[in-house]
Amino acid sequence: MEHILVGILSVLYVGLFLYFIRGVLLAKRPHLNKDKPSVTIVVPLHNEEACALRTLKALDAQDYAGTWEVICVNDRSTDNTSVILEEFARNNPRFTVLHVPMDAPPLPSPKKRALEVGFAQSKYEILMTMDADCTPAPSWLSSMASRFQGNIAIVQGPKRNNGGNSLLHAYQKLDTLGFTLIEAAGFSNGNPMVASAAALAYRKDLFYKVGGFSDLMQYTSGDDDMLVHKMIRENVGFCYNMDPAAVVETEPVHTWRALLNQRARWASNGTNYSNIGYVLFLTLIYCFYAWLFLGPAFILADISDWSLWLYPLAAKVIVDFFFLSIGGFRLGLLSLIMWLPLVEIVQIPLIAIAVPLGSLFKKFRWK
Repeated sequence: MEHILVGILSVLYVGLFLYFIRGVLLAKRPHLNKDKPSVTIVVPLHNEEACALRTLKALDAQDYAGTWEVICVNDRSTDNTSVILEEFARNNPRFTVLHVPMDAPPLPSPKKRALEVGFAQSKYEILMTMDADCTPAPSWLSSMASRFQGNIAIVQGPKRNNGGNSLLHAYQKLDTLGFTLIEAAGFSNGNPMVASAAALAYRKDLFYKVGGFSDLMQYTSGDDDMLVHKMIRENVGFCYNMDPAAVVETEPVHTWRALLNQRARWASNGTNYSNIGYVLFLTLIYCFYAWLFLGPAFILADISDWSLWLYPLAAKVIVDFFFLSIGGFRLGLLSLIMWLPLVEIVQIPLIAIAVPLGSLFKKFRWK
């Protein structure tokens, strides 16, 4: 029975990543769109004085020839963020600064409220979101806007981590590549699984048609995925923008403890998706990681044998290698693969521990 269970989990994992590889291969780069939709970029910021000015300058350097604006929402910052925003906006009329009141009631994830504050003041037809610690390339806006052709109403873009060459930063770089490729695969296979507000765009009328974040305010994470899942039920077009020029750089965390907290927060709503089959699927994938983490203890206790651990581990490493190599090549990030052996060692215990910490025990904090 043990052999059958481990075999099922292994086949499920390999099959899933073969499905992802198919999606990555199907993902397309944008074609030049003569139409240039009007765009509002909304950036929520909470205590971001360390990176706010860099983000503002990168947005100001966008080369988009269409009509666009940037709305920065200061979400109750207690540092210098509001001063930086106001000073920049005074000299750059394309930028508007809004403030969430300091006495606004607490929420599990206040970022969604900040986004809705910005959306309510937006002037244009396309809403694009970006995190405050992100740095877009000059052609990011042009590349993302070019995908809104025909019935396309949702566009997800790629991202990557910056940082140094420490194992901590290298882990996040390769892990972010993996998340990005899973996003690309889901969109390109016609079944978006995950999404990220770090580089996400959708039509304004669609956002309000599905009720926006009104039914998602109680969730601390996963709301980007849930919003996209609601939107695609409206039978609209969607796509992934597999364009290196659209890659948004994100800031890594700088301690292992912060990384564990981040991953626990991301996992906190894994059981809250409306699709029960999707929740079951995520649970089975987690069981695969849990076995790879706990398997050596069972073997040392003479409860199991090494073949039941080594073969699934080898299958995981091989399929991960091909998945990340293909995606890394397409996004110009192939050099990250050199870190894969060390990242595999770190990833298994990190996921095995972070998922129950976030989803069962809620042991994480929001910034």
